[in-house]
Parts: sequence; structure tokens; C-alpha cells
Amino acid sequence: MRNLIISSFAFLSLSVYGQGYFQQEVHYTISVTLNDEDHTLSGFETLEYINNSGQALDCIYMHLWPNGYRDNKTALAKQLYNMNDMSLEFASEENRGWIDSLNFQVNGEDVKWNYDEEHMDICKINLNSVLKPGEKITITTPFKVKIPSGDISRLGHVGESYQITQWYPKPAVFDQNGWHQMPYLTQGEFYSEYGTFDVSITVPENYVVGATGDLQTESEIAFLDSLAKRTQQKYDNGEFKDRKTLTGGSTDFPESSNKMKTIRYVQKDVHDFAWFADKRFEVLKGEVELPHSKRKVTSWAMFVTHHHALWADAIEYLNDGTYYYSLWNGDYPYNNVTAVDGTISAGGGMEYPNITVIGNAGSKEELEIVIVHEVGHNWFYGLLGSNERDHAWMDEGLNTLNEIRYIETKYPKINVSLI
Repeated sequence: MRNLIISSFAFLSLSVYGQGYFQQEVHYTISVTLNDEDHTLSGFETLEYINNSGQALDCIYMHLWPNGYRDNKTALAKQLYNMNDMSLEFASEENRGWIDSLNFQVNGEDVKWNYDEEHMDICKINLNSVLKPGEKITITTPFKVKIPSGDISRLGHVGESYQITQWYPKPAVFDQNGWHQMPYLTQGEFYSEYGTFDVSITVPENYVVGATGDLQTESEIAFLDSLAKRTQQKYDNGEFKDRKTLTGGSTDFPESSNKMKTIRYVQKDVHDFAWFADKRFEVLKGEVELPHSKRKVTSWAMFVTHHHALWADAIEYLNDGTYYYSLWNGDYPYNNVTAVDGTISAGGGMEYPNITVIGNAGSKEELEIVIVHEVGHNWFYGLLGSNERDHAWMDEGLNTLNEIRYIETKYPKINVSLI
């Protein structure tokens, strides 16, 4: 599927990449546990790194992006300050975040590693022996993440609602232009290597989780199906009645279960993994048939109860966005597409492979456009794989073009220039 998109931009491939183009490959296995009393993650990561380049490597640069929230000296803090956002500049220790407890090993052996002198959210692993072209290594490390306040940027929590993004140690991209180690920023997206993810998430049993990938745990599939049935019944029997005010209100957090559950997700051919957890989520489930292959994709909407009127038609938005982007750009290559209701400080919505988080939309029309736009990022840059910090138009520009086409196709009487 990725080839369908790249072929439509063949002139770029020829002029920019030439014959020297290659992609490194990373395969992740991660186990992580959420502690919702102190808002931390405890995890262990194993990653297989394959050197598909023609160059021997003596080091691997790693992103440790939760450290962007550590203090007011990080690149993130400086960017926010320059945007007149003081959320990190004067944040309390409780509201800041970090990643620590790291102990990198390569092929089971200790290695020397060090933080970047300027950016604490980047480190360099010095390999004991060079990684030759065509060879692979296994990197392991435990890690602990202090989840920052959701008022700062993308990774965060609002009470016991969790948005777990850019959360694990991650190799920087190495391409024909060399290493692309870069600090976390709240504006400027993330250039990352493609690979596979096998992620096991342990949370209190009554949390509802939405994540990248295909859920493998049968008991959790049954749990989500039961929630979707219950939520639909609330609409059907009138328990959910439309309100004049679609936004605002609140839903209290229930007590966390004393029993824990572990749920597992797998996904191939993506460059990131994100997950979201909230005990209050209502769930809607749908299905969309893709226009070319006729394959069926499962759609999920997860939202807090007091937003039930706003999110009533969210499955329609997910299905229509997935269908039309598939029609114009090649079929969606994954099995699930999900939108979750959340509070993010980085904008109205934010995309991750298979899943998007939506901020506080003010109307159903706004919610539809944001959902469609963020789902569209599964193509641009999710499949295209561009580096937005160098070529922003290839992400937002191409996606916005498709978004406008969507509006003109579905709502031909609307003057798009006025939106």
C-alpha cells in the first residue's frame, strides 16, 4: 500500500533520493505497566535494529522524548516559551515529566552510552563492535516514565485520563543524509524508522484502552464489544439525549480496580505506537468497506459520557474519512481505525498510526473535520514517511488538500474558502 502512495510521487523519489535510498528497520517488543497513583509507567523494551544501509555503524542515537518535559531548559520548554506558553517554564515538579532507569545492553552485553550535551531527550549508544551492512543487533533496556501534566504537550495525563505518546526509547532515523537525532518539540513532527510493534500494556482492569495495532487479547476484545453494545443501547433507548450544549460538562472518574489486566497489541509497517487509557470511556464500533480491495476495517470511537451528543456520529466520520482517503490515495492498509476523546495542548487533534486523539471540538462539524484530517495523516505522513521538520508541506499540505476534497465531495454546497 505504501508503494501506491510513493509511486504517485515518483518524480520526488528520483530527484531527491536517487539510487542510494535505503530504510533501516526496527522491531519492538515492549511491556509496560501504568501506575495511576503516581502517574508513572514502568517498562522493558527489546528492539531488533537492522542495518540496511551500506555503511558500518559504530553507534546508535536514541530519542528519549519524555525528557523534553524534565525542566525549563529543554528544546520543548524553549519553544513553548517563545510561543508565550509558560506551562513548562513555571511547571511544578509534579507536573513535569521524564524518563529514567535506563540500562542499555546490546546483544546481552553492557555498552557505554551518554546523554547529548545539549539535549537530555537524546542519547548515544556506543557499540562494542561495528554494525556492518546487512547485520542486526538486539538492544534492551528497562525504563520508567513520569507522565507529565496534559496541559503541556502531547504526552500527559488529565487526572486519570492518559495520553501515552512518544513514551519509549526510540532509535533516531539513519538515512542517506546521516543521523536525524532531534529533540522533542510541540510543533514539528517526528521522523521515525518503520518496523513492527508487539506491545503488552498492564493497567487496572476497569480502564478502557485505545491503541495502535490489532488487539490480541480475547477477553479485552469481548470487553470492548460489550461496552460498544452498551453505549449503542444508551443512544437507542433514549438514555443519551441530545443537549443544546455539545461541549462542557464533566464525568467523574470511578475508583480504579484493584485487579490488573494485561492486553497485547501487534502491528507491522508503522513508525510509532501510541495508546490512550480512561476509565470513563464510552465506546462505539463500526465497519467500513474499502473501495478497491473491498477489505473491511473496524472503526472505534472512544469518548467521555458528557460528550455523548457531540460524538454520536463519530463512526460515520471515521468511516467516511477512511473510505475517501482510500479511494484517492490507495486503500488503508491496517485493520483498525480509532478516534479517542482527549485533552491535548498541542492542537485540536493529533495523529498516530491507526489512532488519533481529538481535543475539545466546539461542534459536530468541527469534530468531523478534525477526525477526518487526523485519520488522513495515516497516509501523510504515516505511509509516505516524510520528514516534516524538513518538508512540512508533504505532511500538512497534502493532507489538507485531501481534507478540502473530502468537504467538497461530501458537502458540495459548502463554500470551503469560508471554513
